[in-house]
Amino acid sequence: MDTDSDKAQNLQELFGSFRAEWLEHRLYSLFSEPEYFPTLRDKRPCALVGGRGSGKTTVLRCMSYEGQFALSGESIEAFDKSDFIGLYFRVNTPHVTAFSGPDLSDLDWRKLFSHYINLIICEQIAAFACWYSHKADEEHLLSASACRRISATLGVAEVVGVKDLLGSIRSAIHEIELYINNIDVKRPALSMLQRPIEQFIAELRSTDYFSSKTIYIIVDEYENLLDYQQIIVNTLIKHSGSGYVFKLGVRELGWRTKSTLNENEQLISPADYELISIEERLGPNFREFSRRVCEARLSDWYAKYGMQHLALKDLLPNLTYEDEAIRLGVVEQVKDIKAQMKRLTLRRPLEEIHPLVLFVFQALNPGNLGAAIAEIADFAAGQVDKKERYNNYKYAMLFKISGPKSDISKYYCGNAVFATISSSNIRFYLQLVAESMSLQLRSGKAVSEPISPEDQTKAARAIGLRYLNELEGMTARGAQIVKLLLGFGRLFQILSMNPIGGKPECTQFQLTPTGRDGSNYEAAKSVLNQAVMHLGFVRHPGTKLSTVADTREWDYSLHPIFAPYFNFSHRRKRKMDVRDIDVLAMIDKPKDTIRALLKDRSDLAEQDAPVQLRLFEEYLSG
Repeated sequence: MDTDSDKAQNLQELFGSFRAEWLEHRLYSLFSEPEYFPTLRDKRPCALVGGRGSGKTTVLRCMSYEGQFALSGESIEAFDKSDFIGLYFRVNTPHVTAFSGPDLSDLDWRKLFSHYINLIICEQIAAFACWYSHKADEEHLLSASACRRISATLGVAEVVGVKDLLGSIRSAIHEIELYINNIDVKRPALSMLQRPIEQFIAELRSTDYFSSKTIYIIVDEYENLLDYQQIIVNTLIKHSGSGYVFKLGVRELGWRTKSTLNENEQLISPADYELISIEERLGPNFREFSRRVCEARLSDWYAKYGMQHLALKDLLPNLTYEDEAIRLGVVEQVKDIKAQMKRLTLRRPLEEIHPLVLFVFQALNPGNLGAAIAEIADFAAGQVDKKERYNNYKYAMLFKISGPKSDISKYYCGNAVFATISSSNIRFYLQLVAESMSLQLRSGKAVSEPISPEDQTKAARAIGLRYLNELEGMTARGAQIVKLLLGFGRLFQILSMNPIGGKPECTQFQLTPTGRDGSNYEAAKSVLNQAVMHLGFVRHPGTKLSTVADTREWDYSLHPIFAPYFNFSHRRKRKMDVRDIDVLAMIDKPKDTIRALLKDRSDLAEQDAPVQLRLFEEYLSG
C-alpha cells in the first residue's frame, strides 16, 4: 500500500514532469480549440510566444508528425487524414553558437550556417519520409531519381533511396560541424539557402501520399539563434514556397530582429506571419483552461488511490478579505479602538462592523483615535466616500496586520489566486497545485478534504523560491537577474507592509532615463529584457501612444509567482518611477538603492525582513 509520502511523490512526478504524455495530449487538445488559438494550424507562418512552462513546447511537439501519430491512436490511417505534416526541431544553443568567432569573416559564417540550416531541415524531412515508409509499409516512397536530385542540391553523396539519403545528410552535418571547429581542414561544398528545402518538399508533395498536405517546419526555442542566424531563418520564412510554412516557438523578446538578408526587407505582422502570444490569447480564459488541464488528471489520481475526487474550487478554497483578516489576527489589533467605540451610539451596531473596517481606519489615522472613530462612524452611516476609502485600502492593509515576524503575514490561496500568480504559465500552475497537495499529504491530512490556506500559502512560497534558485543557472546573466529580483522583491515587500504615506499596492515601475548618451538606459533595458525573457519579470504596455512618433514605454514588475515568497501583492496595480541607474545599482548595492527609492521613508529599509527572506540576508544588507 502506498504511503502518504509515496502519494506526494507521485503527485510531484505527475505534475512536475512537463513532458508527461497525458499533459501533452490534454494541452494540445485544448490549445487546438478555436477559443484559444484559432490561427495556430492555419496554413501560414506564425510564432507562438510564451515563456518556460507556458505550454509552447508541448503544443509544438504535439503538432509534429510523432505527436499527431500518438494523438491519432497510433493509426496510420487516422494520421493520413490530417492536412499537415509537422517537422519539429529545437534550436540547440551549443550547436548554433559554434557558428561564430574571429577565425572566419561574417560572410563565411553566413554561408556556412545557411548550408547547416538547409541540412537540419532536410534531415527532418528525410527522417519523416523514413518513418512514414516504415509505418505505411511503403519501401519506395521516393524514386531514385528524386533522391539524386535532392542530394545534388545539398552537395552530398549521390543516393538512390530515402534511407540512404538520410544517412548522407547526417554525414554532411557531422562534416560541417567538424569543419567549423577545425578550420584548417578541407571546406565542404555548401548549398544555396532554401534551394534544397524547396526541392525536397516538391519531390515529397509530387507523390500521391502527400500531394494535398502542407509541411509545417516547426522551429522551437528560436531565441537561441544568434542575430545573423535569425536573419537567415527570417529570409526562409519571408520566401517560403508553395506547400510549406514555418511555425516558430519563441520567448517574449527572443525574436530580436525581423530583417532578412535583403537589408531593405522586413518581416511584418500580419502580412508575413501571425504572432500568437500565449499569455494574451489565454488571458481571462487561463483560470478555466488550467482547471481543465489539472482536473483531467486529478480525477485519475483520486481514482487510483480510491479517494473522493474534489473539484479544484473545493480542494483549493479561497478567503474573503474579511475572513483573511480574522486569520491574520485583526481582532487583537483593534481591541483598544473597539473599547473606545462602545461608548458611542452608532446608527449601525458596532457588532455589525467588521474588525477589518476598524483596523483600516485606525491605520489610516495613526495616533489619532478620534479621527479614526469619526471615519468609522461615517462608514457605518453609509457615507459613500468612506466606503470607497475602505475599499481602496482593505487589501493593502492585510499585509500590515500581523507584521513581518509572523510565519504568515499574508495568505495566497484559492484557484483564482493560483491562476493569477501563474500568469498564464501552466507549469507554475501545476506546480502550485501539486505542492499544495503534497504539503497536505505530508502533514498527515487527506486530500479528499480542502487544503488549508496555510498550506496553500506555504506551497506558493516554496514554488517562488524554487524558481528563484533555478534562474541563476538558466542564462549567463542569471546571477544578475536573481539579484535584481531580490532587490526589487525586498522593495515591494517593504512598500506592502507600509501602505500609509505611499501608494497602496505599488507593484510596478516605469524605467526613466538619466544622462545624455543613453548608455545607462540601454544597459538597464538589456538586463530587464533578459529578466522578462526568462520569466523573472513581466512587462505591460505603459502610457498609450498618442502619435506615431511616440516611443512605447513599458511598466515592469516581478513575475507574480514571486509575490508569495517576497510577500507583496500579486495584483497589477500602482507604479513608481525608477531611474536606469537605480536598476543597475540594485544588482550590487541593494540596500542603498532601496533607501534611495523609498525617498523620505528611507528609514523603512531598516525594518526586519520576513522570515523567509533571511536566506538572503547577506545580499540584502549589502
